[in-house]
Amino acid sequence: MTDRSFKYRREDFGPLPVQLHHLDIYINFLEDRVETVNSLDLTTLVRCSRIELDACGLEVYKVEWMKEGEPALPLAYDYKIASNRLTVHLPREAAAGERLGIRTFTACIPSDHILEGIYRDSTPPGAPQQYMSQCQQWGFQRIMPIFDDCRAKCTMTTTIEADAAYTHLISNGNIDRTLNPDGRPILKPGAPGRQIITYHNPVPMAPYLFIVCAGTWDALVDRVTYDSRRTVHLEYLVPPGSVEEAKIPMEILKKAILWVKETQGYEYTGETYRTICMNKSNFGGMENVGNTTIVTDAALINEHTLDTSLLYAHAVIVHEFEHNQCGSETTMETPFDVWLNEAFTVDVERQFMADTFDPSFIRLHQLDGIRNPLLGPLAMEDGGHVGRIVRQGFNNPDELIDGVTYVKAAEVIRMLKLIVGPRLFQEGKDLYFSRYRHGNANTDQFFECFEEVSGRSLQQFKEEWLHRIGYPGVSASTEYSAEKKRLTISFRQDFERGENAFHVPIRLALVGWDGKDLEGTDQVFELRERESKLILEGIAELPALVSMNRECSFYGTFRHENLTEEDLIRQIRLDPNACARVDAMRQLTDLQRIRLLNDPGAEIDPRWLTLYGGILNDFQLPSALKAYFLRIDEQPMDRGYCTWYLELVAARDRMMKVINDTWKADLIKAYRRLDTFTKREGQPPSEGIEDRMLKQVLLDLISVEDSQETHRLILDHFASAAFASDRVAALLALNRSSSPERRRVLEEVYRQWHGHLSGYANYLRVISSGTRDDVFEMIEKEKNRPTFDMTQPTWCRALFLPMAVNNRMVWRPEGVRWIADTVIELAPVNATTASRLLNTFQNVGRLKPDLQERVVPALERIVRGVSDEQCPTVHGQAKTYLDAL
Repeated sequence: MTDRSFKYRREDFGPLPVQLHHLDIYINFLEDRVETVNSLDLTTLVRCSRIELDACGLEVYKVEWMKEGEPALPLAYDYKIASNRLTVHLPREAAAGERLGIRTFTACIPSDHILEGIYRDSTPPGAPQQYMSQCQQWGFQRIMPIFDDCRAKCTMTTTIEADAAYTHLISNGNIDRTLNPDGRPILKPGAPGRQIITYHNPVPMAPYLFIVCAGTWDALVDRVTYDSRRTVHLEYLVPPGSVEEAKIPMEILKKAILWVKETQGYEYTGETYRTICMNKSNFGGMENVGNTTIVTDAALINEHTLDTSLLYAHAVIVHEFEHNQCGSETTMETPFDVWLNEAFTVDVERQFMADTFDPSFIRLHQLDGIRNPLLGPLAMEDGGHVGRIVRQGFNNPDELIDGVTYVKAAEVIRMLKLIVGPRLFQEGKDLYFSRYRHGNANTDQFFECFEEVSGRSLQQFKEEWLHRIGYPGVSASTEYSAEKKRLTISFRQDFERGENAFHVPIRLALVGWDGKDLEGTDQVFELRERESKLILEGIAELPALVSMNRECSFYGTFRHENLTEEDLIRQIRLDPNACARVDAMRQLTDLQRIRLLNDPGAEIDPRWLTLYGGILNDFQLPSALKAYFLRIDEQPMDRGYCTWYLELVAARDRMMKVINDTWKADLIKAYRRLDTFTKREGQPPSEGIEDRMLKQVLLDLISVEDSQETHRLILDHFASAAFASDRVAALLALNRSSSPERRRVLEEVYRQWHGHLSGYANYLRVISSGTRDDVFEMIEKEKNRPTFDMTQPTWCRALFLPMAVNNRMVWRPEGVRWIADTVIELAPVNATTASRLLNTFQNVGRLKPDLQERVVPALERIVRGVSDEQCPTVHGQAKTYLDAL
């Protein structure tokens, strides 16, 4: 996007004209609206005769002037709905430094699909309408007028009035025990059908962290006690009848709270920490200072929880809790610094995951996210449209919640840790949180803390990684001199003329013939120029291999120039670093893939097939590692081929068919050795997760044969499955098959699962992942069923987004039309999901001519069909793709 295409730029976020001290809020949930009274206690920082507040989609009843010692006075105001601005005219000019108050009386009308401010969530049977709120980034102004700015941090007192039938009325802070002595709402005097409750939040908080909700939940209650003997009350609010499904998440939460204290030094300061289930949200979770909301699909663990969802549950629970420190206490200065809130928190989340599961498995799972062809940052940057962590501008702050902020930026934090080292990283982090606690910080201030403790400049690192689209492509070559006992590694990074070198940390080690790192060679080399050399002296003999870019130590691509196929095979067998071993296998597999891309009739190298069979029959390998070795992706390592979509499908088909022809009996033997169907009483769902991953890889390799025998095996797999991932793996294989039972079984699954939020989502994912000619007819059928709700983001994501990466089908003429039709239909209802679906076309400039001829008219139709006024994010995204051609 050019600068002129952005609605908001950094310069729009000038100094606030006031300092906000406190909000005294009264919120009244009525049948068709929510009425609010908001008293703003503030000090003017400049002379002013008017105050401008953010207000979006509100009805404004009146505004009053409040000044200690003076009666309340009605104030004149102008409300410009188009610009979301309420201008309040003061009765006289206020001097700089004058303390005064403004009280607004307004109402909002909650929506069932605009999931900002207060909105209508799914309501339990027989209960009053369920209301949730989402204030990040600018949702507060949809509830009541406010300075909707991250820097407008203040304390709050919130009183909620609602129907007495609600089980919970929730907001930030501690319950006022003088007004609500039992910690629960009381009946409103003179109105027995109404109840009220008051919360005090004594810690200054940004408006985007505000929450208010009225709903019907069951509660799982527990507590956690710190070594300091201070106890935090825990509540997990779940849909009625779902308490059992919250018990494992509650244990995850308790572990996470104590783990954060032990590893991050942060102790939660509130009396109560709640986790609240919400059925509708564009995001997985939201930190709301003491009240984390998580989508029900991820917040509960039940018979329909996939293994990927189980991993996500662990991640989102600790992620949102860590936001109490990073985000709530120490807050980004503007939306341009949102990466500070998220990237550091993701880094903490990753540490927790590595401590909870096998760290190599977790890192490989993270690398899948980096390489995700739809929402992964590498694919996004390949299009050349996005990639700056600190953006030049945006049209809607939701645009900032993407793979660049959550994945690429987290990799930047990881690289920073490698460069300064763990001790100095800890010191820099401690300085940052102590210096800016209860305040705001920007990107430069964050880096100043690490420069201060390390005594070195991080300017190059900061400038190139945060303010630039793209990533480094690094290559290396090695040379050994037996005479000098010297090993030289020559590094080079490629970039365009006029650009500067990235500051790249490359973790490496020399590995001996015994499969162990040579002592003293495990290190981080910092590449800061186009070319540089690392010379290792005293190497008595040629090592078995040089293991470089371990765990993908930098964000980008890496190639060892003079590595032979024999070297890669040796690395697979000897390297003690699991990620490096998997990467070596991927490179060997990529050689076969690229040969087929350029010559579809080429033969598969028998040496690769032999190696593959050896791995298949190595039953000492951990299951997850083996799964990553054996999995045949459509994603090439060489990113120059990433948009050869149909050719990549054909190459994968050919490779899997040859594997099946060569190793069919061994595949079935390995498949049957894995018992994922027996479920012990009390077995935690995390047990067996790696076995189930491997079993799905094997099932896919077997079922590519598409015979009566494999159809029976798929159906037996489904019937025998004890865990959701096994059931869904079977259904995915079935929906790719020609089995005559396919439609009947899927219809029976719909009948059994559509009444369950997560079960229905799993079913919809299966439908959209189909590769038979009827897939678009099946999607349309599901979309038109009375049980499908377009305003339910969980179901929209499940039914629509899998098609975006269904390369066999989506690049057909009917697939390209379907993307355009669906984006146009979905944009007014859920712009976030529509934007993600539109990412399908993000690399339009790199498509082969025949595909580009299909996609360009589709993008032009989206630009015409989605107006800039109605949905600036989707309209601007499609226009940007076209403008780059």
